[in-house]
Amino acid sequence: MAGQVAIVTGASSGIGEATALALSRRGCAVVLAARRADRLEEVADACRRAGGEARVVATDVSDPRQVDALVAAATDEFGRLDVMVNNAGRGLRARVHETTDRQMRSIFDVNYYGVFYGCRAAARVMVRQRSGHIFNVASVIGRRGAPFNGAYCATKFAVVGLSEALRVEMRPYHVRVTVVCPALTRTEFFQHVEGHARGAGTTFARLRGLTPARAVGRKIARTVGKATPEIIFTPGGKFLAILAVLAPAAADRIMGVYHDRLLADLDEPPED
Repeated sequence: MAGQVAIVTGASSGIGEATALALSRRGCAVVLAARRADRLEEVADACRRAGGEARVVATDVSDPRQVDALVAAATDEFGRLDVMVNNAGRGLRARVHETTDRQMRSIFDVNYYGVFYGCRAAARVMVRQRSGHIFNVASVIGRRGAPFNGAYCATKFAVVGLSEALRVEMRPYHVRVTVVCPALTRTEFFQHVEGHARGAGTTFARLRGLTPARAVGRKIARTVGKATPEIIFTPGGKFLAILAVLAPAAADRIMGVYHDRLLADLDEPPED
């Protein structure tokens, strides 16, 4: 990947940081985007120590003008764009009937529109180049909805659908599109989830088998240039995605157990 150029959004921590480092170790020049410029500078230093070039562009992905400026900055600096990793996202923990209009619009602004703006800006460059690879980070619960995560799931389902359409549209231009569906990942993400914070902390703290962010980042880096439509990381995630299609009632029963555990954390008895 020496000489290739990548943009990674949400690069200040978690999967974004891990992906930027993995790309840097393969010789890729990375342009790091997030709102926390000070944290991005720390990640950029780590990327340089890993062997790659790194630039920082503070970006709010919910603003299309800032995303366009991000892509323009990368192409102005390096002359091309080979990899776009749309990773920035946020969480919301609330039942659907408790979710406010503001919360729903806010999470769509980042998780869906941020991805859309990134896809649109990157695709315009890659179509001209007739090469490139776009990665959109969704979630395994973008394949099967989970209780207390209705708004978050809706954004990730939208990202999956957008990616599937884009993948076919980009084939004539030799541009790859991969949707990335991690399961529970060991990152700062859960510390910043809005709503029912205590329940989120206690439930996720006792769940085992969290995927390290570095495993997701390495997999993305290894997939660059390959015709891989979708990445699901765990056997449980793959099983759930298949079960949701073949036996949705069975998937409901599994999610019902999860729902009751969440209610117990919130000191709310399950409804009869």
